[in-house]
Amino acid sequence: MTVLKKLPPQERINQVKQLAASIFGETWNPKCVRNGSKVLRAPLLGPKLVKYYGVNEHLPTFKDFKKWFPELQLVDPREKQRLFMVQDRKKRNKGAPKKKSS
Repeated sequence: MTVLKKLPPQERINQVKQLAASIFGETWNPKCVRNGSKVLRAPLLGPKLVKYYGVNEHLPTFKDFKKWFPELQLVDPREKQRLFMVQDRKKRNKGAPKKKSS
């Protein structure tokens, strides 16, 4: 016949868990409150992204050409299309709401 021994009280179990967390460098969060420790523990992604995409400083953009050659009066077709869509939405009352003036 086996006799069950009494389990230690919950307070004592929490003390052991807290001690283990301090020994192994983990955060002690007994109430499971959300915090940023998961994000802060993750390695930084910056170097990986730069390695994958490469440095983009050597490729000129449309803004660069517009700045270099102002006498040509270049018009960005994407920006022109965007402005047209904004005006079209405003005509149909689908534009952004007016800002509140104080």
